[in-house]
Amino acid sequence: MHLTIYRTSEDLPTVFVRSPRHSYATRSRQHAFTGEGSIDRTSSGMSESSASASPRANSIPIKYTKGSSSNHHKPHSSHHHHHPHHHHSLLSSWSNQRTWMAFLNTCLILLVHRLLLITSTQHAELFYVYYQPFAPFIVMLWLWAVNVWYFEKHHIRYDICFSVEEQKHLLPSTAIFDIANVLSTVVLSSAAVFLFYCIQGALETAAVQPPLIYSLMLVILLLPFTVFYQDTRRFFATTAWRVMTPIRGVAWADFLLADILTSLAKGISDVERAVCLMASGSVMSPAADVCNDASWVIPAGLALPYLWRLMQCLRVHADTGAKTQLWNALKYFTAFPVIALSAVKYHVEIEVWRGFYKPMWLAAAMLNSGFSYFWDIERDWEISFFSQMKSKKSLAVQPVLQPVLQYNKLFYMYLMVSNALLRLLWTYKLSPHLRRNHTAVFIVVCGEAFRRSQWIFVRIEVELRKIQAARPELGQLVPASSHNTSGGGPQQLAPVLGGDVAPRSGKSGLLEDEENL
Repeated sequence: MHLTIYRTSEDLPTVFVRSPRHSYATRSRQHAFTGEGSIDRTSSGMSESSASASPRANSIPIKYTKGSSSNHHKPHSSHHHHHPHHHHSLLSSWSNQRTWMAFLNTCLILLVHRLLLITSTQHAELFYVYYQPFAPFIVMLWLWAVNVWYFEKHHIRYDICFSVEEQKHLLPSTAIFDIANVLSTVVLSSAAVFLFYCIQGALETAAVQPPLIYSLMLVILLLPFTVFYQDTRRFFATTAWRVMTPIRGVAWADFLLADILTSLAKGISDVERAVCLMASGSVMSPAADVCNDASWVIPAGLALPYLWRLMQCLRVHADTGAKTQLWNALKYFTAFPVIALSAVKYHVEIEVWRGFYKPMWLAAAMLNSGFSYFWDIERDWEISFFSQMKSKKSLAVQPVLQPVLQYNKLFYMYLMVSNALLRLLWTYKLSPHLRRNHTAVFIVVCGEAFRRSQWIFVRIEVELRKIQAARPELGQLVPASSHNTSGGGPQQLAPVLGGDVAPRSGKSGLLEDEENL
């Protein structure tokens, strides 16, 4: 692959990529160039004979066009004229729609809060049972959109972590924000209608809403039509199925989704409880002895994501022989005593719980949080904080594969402190006996989603550094921070076009040498 820039009669350069075909990487990279304007594929207008004699032979011309978006590629000819003002108006229209949807969601949040204040305690409890499970998933979706937006803005090639096939299904941040907006509107609207009919006394109408919204979410995910990002929905559903049946080789997408699901364990448990109540009989008057706090359905739902992740670790160990994976599996195993001991509260006398089981639960929770925090710092982020303490070296943050940091050094310090605090706070999620304070539960699940979003930033950096070390021909995949310790300025991402881009994993996307998953 060769890239040549020719100066045309216009003020804009034309970029020619020498390639026998127009590869997926050229089609899909939204940030291959760091300059303004869009990439416009044009016809060279040369015959075969002239092309062979020209230095532009077998090249794909790509022209920068002022005033257009990098997400749109339009053919250019003598009969086609680009209209930047028209294109700008379309972008403004989309921007206005997103703004109005965000405003609508804000109004719906205020409306739901107001309706909760005037509804009965019984119906408010039912609202939390049926609608609170959506909160961590939607918050995590919004935060993932922020992650992708940051990667795009700073030209961080996070997509290289995925296999070539997986890369085809990754959405830009604008699309993820749109999906989050739509799902937020749907859930909040259903919640407002549910509370409104509860207040009006129309309980039969209100009872329709919870089963309807859960069914609608499932339909949106599995809808077999070419609408609402069908390929990405299918890819997500397939990846989720692979996570829930960890008997195959583990791909990067499988590992990442499974780790995110451990942060959504409370939401998964709450979904399981809500579905159990709806399936057991009356939506508005569920049986008191079905799916209640003493039911083992709740701790089972909490434990599932950790079981999936543990099985992934064992599978990677079987495939690669990496002994580190056994320690990683042990880390996820430490969540089970916390969940089980918390559930015991509803099956023993309160004095027995306080005198015997509660101290054991606290010890198990501290072990799980401490082990998980150590793994975040030393293995997932490869910050040798504890290693340096052991060897009596400087405690300065020294990530592996330096000389420069992707982010400001203070950001890593902040992450270490905030991750510790949020890890301790997140112990709350593993404890069914602490679920009664709905405000506290909401803050905790949102805090864990935020912690996971922060974790993703550095986890992606570490993975890109590994790929960059193994494939130096890809250029710099991790732009340096303007505050890096080497004394230099910020380093820009080297543009990479064509089919030479490949992730560290093989064609199947299976992880071949990962020890720190």
